[in-house]
Amino acid sequence: MTKRAMKIAGRAFWPLSSPTSYQCPKNVRRAAGLLSCVLLVLCLNACWSQRELNKLAIVVGTGLDVGDEPDTLKITAQVVKASEIGSGSPGKGKTSEGKAYVNISYTDKSVLSAVREITHMQNRRLYFSHSDVLIFSSDLAKLDMAEGLDAFTRDYEARMNIYILISKGSASEILKEDVDLEKAPALHISGMMENQESNSETVVVTLRDFMIATLSESTAPVAPMIDLYESDGKKYARLEGTAVFKQGKLIGELDKAQTRGLLWVMDKAKSGATTVDTQWGQVVLEMLHSSSSLKPVKTKEGGIRMQLTINVDGTIESNETTEDMSRLENVELLKEKMKEDIRSDIESSLSQAREFSADIFGFGEAIRREYPEEWKEMKGNWEDVFPKIELDVQVNVELRSTGGLTKPGVPGGAK
Repeated sequence: MTKRAMKIAGRAFWPLSSPTSYQCPKNVRRAAGLLSCVLLVLCLNACWSQRELNKLAIVVGTGLDVGDEPDTLKITAQVVKASEIGSGSPGKGKTSEGKAYVNISYTDKSVLSAVREITHMQNRRLYFSHSDVLIFSSDLAKLDMAEGLDAFTRDYEARMNIYILISKGSASEILKEDVDLEKAPALHISGMMENQESNSETVVVTLRDFMIATLSESTAPVAPMIDLYESDGKKYARLEGTAVFKQGKLIGELDKAQTRGLLWVMDKAKSGATTVDTQWGQVVLEMLHSSSSLKPVKTKEGGIRMQLTINVDGTIESNETTEDMSRLENVELLKEKMKEDIRSDIESSLSQAREFSADIFGFGEAIRREYPEEWKEMKGNWEDVFPKIELDVQVNVELRSTGGLTKPGVPGGAK
């Protein structure tokens, strides 16, 4: 064997050869050095954005109202008490030492300046990363929401999935509601918003949703409305109606039926119950699944109409009549009644939107995507064009089940 061959063999089987005859390649040494650096970095446990909990005031909800002085606004931050939030019995809003939260208010020229002043008054800094709700009073919303929206959109601590609501009265009063099952009103309101996705009775709008609509060329932003009602001497928050905006200001609202119509058009009515009136009494239908499809179509005259197709699967949840609703003719009757109710809600919502000249449904965005050239001609005067856009509605309803009872549960019912 030649010397060259012996050298190659020695490199290939270095464990069997003399240790001094092997030199580690330069690229391997470089890789080992980099690996050592990576391991050292992983051992470090410091964090540049670390916050000490005992130096922060955790904000779970914020309310914005018109200030007492001209050109001012009032901010109310609901802060949970870290020492009390985990104590007390489940389902109680108070502990033995008092409420598990505190509302801190301040009035100033802007949100940022008010927050800074609160920090000067407190020994903890307001921390908004855990905030779930942002409530604007209707009085402030009628004037201008730009200041509040801009502040919370730009703040890196605030989340874009925070819920936006409009209070019919004072926003700070909403944050004082009595709570039974949560530690703080803001947590209760956040839970109500999460439930609406299954109830299909209120629009669910986040800060991201609202800003996207605000920056749209055509879509008018909407937000759920919230108010207080009294029961047994206590005040509770309740969601009711929808606020409609144009050019950053509140211009009107939709009632409960009109809100349902809006949800149908937006494909947001996914589940829930609806009551159908018959000649024998009321029947409650449970919506198991639904889907809505909205698209623009050209007419023979060259115009554009909107076409809405809705498919609903449901079941009979409750029969409060003496009639057997499992009979084929009665099932067909219920289906037609449900179709009529859906169309009625949509027509009422569309009528109100036309009165406002506010495209709350997103007709303009649908036209822009489908017919971009035609949209270029429309967008300049969309506020005048929108009320003239016709909407064709087709509703398909299937009742998959009549429930556990085929006969009515009312005494003296069908035999």
